[in-house]
Amino acid sequence: MKTSSFGLSLLLAGFVHTNLHAQINYTNANIHSHNDYQQANPFWGAHTLQCGSIEADLYLYNGELIVAHLPSEVKPDQTLAKMYLQPLQQQQKAGKSYPFQFLIDLKTPASPTLDSLVSQLSRYPELFGEGKNARVVISGSMPSPAQFANYPSWISFDGRFEQTYDAAALKRVALISAPFTLVSRWDGKGLFPKEDREKTVEYVTRARQQGKKVRFWGAPDNEAIWKELTALGVDWIGTDRPQVLADYFKNNKPADNQHTYSSSPYAVYQPTYRSDGAAKTPKNIIFLIGDGMGLAHMQTGLVANHGQLHLALFKRLGLMQTQPAEGYITDSAAAGTALATGHKTKNGTIGMDATLVARPSLAVVARRNGKKTAVISSGPITDATPAVFYAHQPKRSMQEEIAADFLKEPTDVLAGGGSKYFFERKDKANLGDSLVARNYSVIRRYADITSETKKDKFVVLDDQAGLSMEKGRGNFLPLTVGETVKHFKKNAPKGFFMMAEGAQIDYAGHANNVSYVMNEVLDFDQAVAEALRFADQDGQTLVIVTADHETGAMALTGGSEKDGMLKANFGSKGHSGIMVPVYAYGPQSQLFGGIYQNTELSDKIKSLLEKR
Repeated sequence: MKTSSFGLSLLLAGFVHTNLHAQINYTNANIHSHNDYQQANPFWGAHTLQCGSIEADLYLYNGELIVAHLPSEVKPDQTLAKMYLQPLQQQQKAGKSYPFQFLIDLKTPASPTLDSLVSQLSRYPELFGEGKNARVVISGSMPSPAQFANYPSWISFDGRFEQTYDAAALKRVALISAPFTLVSRWDGKGLFPKEDREKTVEYVTRARQQGKKVRFWGAPDNEAIWKELTALGVDWIGTDRPQVLADYFKNNKPADNQHTYSSSPYAVYQPTYRSDGAAKTPKNIIFLIGDGMGLAHMQTGLVANHGQLHLALFKRLGLMQTQPAEGYITDSAAAGTALATGHKTKNGTIGMDATLVARPSLAVVARRNGKKTAVISSGPITDATPAVFYAHQPKRSMQEEIAADFLKEPTDVLAGGGSKYFFERKDKANLGDSLVARNYSVIRRYADITSETKKDKFVVLDDQAGLSMEKGRGNFLPLTVGETVKHFKKNAPKGFFMMAEGAQIDYAGHANNVSYVMNEVLDFDQAVAEALRFADQDGQTLVIVTADHETGAMALTGGSEKDGMLKANFGSKGHSGIMVPVYAYGPQSQLFGGIYQNTELSDKIKSLLEKR
């Protein structure tokens, strides 16, 4: 009998990946409501949206079919009949049924779970059978392909790429599913790696050549991922947020493009400008990076704060180009590497040039010249922008390896989120113990930074630091910047270099969300205020503010500084090639005017760090 293996390599020569999705008009029929029973309104929410696929996990427990995710969550009253079959019957009687895929993930062995399921579904002949609206697909603990024929023809199965099927069994396969990690570990930040895109195309093609639809489970649930999966023709887009995905399919843009900032405006600190443009070499350099922050983002903050912003008080301005070593649009890894090392590189690469040679960062240059160093971020400290100042890895997704690199190339201060990469690692290593052994204070609550007795070197690893302002991050960034400069004032006789990142301006741009942009820019601006105050008190500190790239191609279409209201359109869910501003204040700030490459900005800073 002729066999077909999804594990076989298939010819892709001459294949143009845009053909994958040429025939797909994405609608709610392409939504897979993942673990639908965990929704606030199981069945009803997804069915009302007419999602094309609804998933329920199923246990056979004491003779009953129970819907639950984990064995510990099995509850006798959460039966399949109560949660799905009876509501579906009700909709059928009301004439509100529609064709959909009912994907049932068996959590207990197929025998006897599937037999019990077939028996129960057979009691609803108006719902299940040949030609009925509900198409039953079995996943999870499936029988072997040779046993597919033992079940009614209206029962289909969830295929796997690695599984071999004969012709008869293949007819019973409704779709091919695989973990997203099979093709990529991309989280939606930056650009989708080229090699991951090609691998995704390969697997979609393999499914197509078998006449099957394809689904990747476990993909990050955000718009950047949705954009790429739909662009590559993935049929089923799994989500825990079916309403949000439905809105995305309907508009291909969020509705929330207008926002009025409701909080009272804050008073801005007025710089003295006494040291601004002085000819002396700065003792300290504070390098502030608003990730994804273009001029439109900055102006969004200006409008939100009713026409006042610390970023608007700089007199020395430049413009910076952000292209990577290959292509025109950069990700944060390539852009950050250019800023940190002075070398262009390929997207996704951390602290290495385009040939994957590790290059020293500005933090290393500062340390070689006797200065203290700090790396701070309002996101995971192992994410691309902070990572390039202490790590060297070929892929930004290698976050455990990035965390381990800190022990090889440490800074005196490290602060941000992403604690799991230090304390809950797959290799079971506890990097916190290693840090303590190297005489670091390890602080797990950022609020303790003001009261806890700190050693000369300290690390703040608090996942609250990685939340958005809207979800409760608090004053982590300005507080940590302020406390770190105070610490260095006492403990850095030869000066210091600090990089602090406002990470989530980028997230807000990816989300195309004006409110999000406002909150993140204003928080970043408060960190700028801390730097300006210290620069004026110290008189020997150069403050440089820039972005690694622009995110969202943000355009302002209306607004009112009086009301703190702004309207905006976004041209992209990703990064753009728009030049970004460079602001400078303090000694030698006059060096930072003009238009230049991101590597040139790095070279300017490096020359000041090395100058005696």
